[in-house]
Amino acid sequence: MTNAVKFSPLTGADQTIARKYNRAQILNRLRLQGAASRADLAKQTGLTRSTISRIVDELVDEKLVHEIASSQNDRGRPGILLSLNPKGGAAIGLEIGVQFISVLLTDFLSTPIWRERITLPADATWTSYIEQSETLIQTAIQTAGENELHLMGIGVTVWGMVNRANRTIHFAPNLNWRDVALEDKWSKLFDLPVYVENDANAAALGEYYFGAGKKIEDFMYLSLDIGIGGGIISKGHLFRGAYGYAGEIGHITLDPDGDLCTCGKRGCLETKAGRRVIERRYRELSKENDLPLEKIIQRGQAGDPLARKLFDEVGQALGTAIGHMVNLINPRGVILGWALAPAFNMLLPGIEKGLERSALQDLRKDLVIIPSLNGSDDALLGSIALVLDEIIRETI
Repeated sequence: MTNAVKFSPLTGADQTIARKYNRAQILNRLRLQGAASRADLAKQTGLTRSTISRIVDELVDEKLVHEIASSQNDRGRPGILLSLNPKGGAAIGLEIGVQFISVLLTDFLSTPIWRERITLPADATWTSYIEQSETLIQTAIQTAGENELHLMGIGVTVWGMVNRANRTIHFAPNLNWRDVALEDKWSKLFDLPVYVENDANAAALGEYYFGAGKKIEDFMYLSLDIGIGGGIISKGHLFRGAYGYAGEIGHITLDPDGDLCTCGKRGCLETKAGRRVIERRYRELSKENDLPLEKIIQRGQAGDPLARKLFDEVGQALGTAIGHMVNLINPRGVILGWALAPAFNMLLPGIEKGLERSALQDLRKDLVIIPSLNGSDDALLGSIALVLDEIIRETI
């Protein structure tokens, strides 16, 4: 019988794990609070001052942290403040959506340096999406070099299901993609770490790092556009499930005899509340030609009764589905993002009605429902967060 390998507290393996965890703690503290002294970091993390000094010296040598100013410590003597170094690295974020690709280059503090967005025709092939994406990434890499920034990695978000076990885009129904292995292909092509994630999962992480979820440890994010996706943050970390498919709220069945969904089932939430559904329903109600969702939102905000009635119906469908998720995962908050975030005030009454029907009272009474702060940049900023999360996160 093969004996399991056991590590004592002093083995090299354990020391490596502890060192990585401690580095992440320090980086995360500086990310959240800004400048701090070594003494402050020791108090906040519980690490000894000698451990703090050793790790900080490493981070300064790596240019991830720099000394920015002097202050007085608790004994009245001058002390050095530490801060994340914006020149410590750079991240590239790429979002592949339906008929568009967006790219963003940021420094280590996530300050945008360069960005671009291109549109593609409705009949664009898989090859066209890939070629255009690679061209944008190459430009971002070149721009990082011109700014003398060390690239830490590339985050990629896709409107589809990403299998974390085999690192493939398993199914993107609105793009008609199946089993696309971008992560391995681009890691080799660009010689950089590449992290591919579902758009809603990435957007949830983006809201946690940069948006409305910064002070909420447990929440669910809803990405609302052509499709409807969900991302779950649990104890400050992205919850993916066994294969990366957790949070697929758009395919909760609300009406088994309802309209056919792109996933092949009937009556999914996406058939009740997606962009195309809202645009089609408004056309049917108003007897007008097609209007884009943004125009319908504007009409509703101006008091159009048909638009407001429609958003109340959509809100109730969303609320019913959200209620089922609340019963399952008991989040502290729900963040609505992407295209329907501007319609938040019109959606909220319907959402509350739907929640009342489907969620247990004790689970919904303290639930916070808020709009995204990042808007249409949710997934793109999330792709940047994917890169930072690999460096800063505290779980190993």
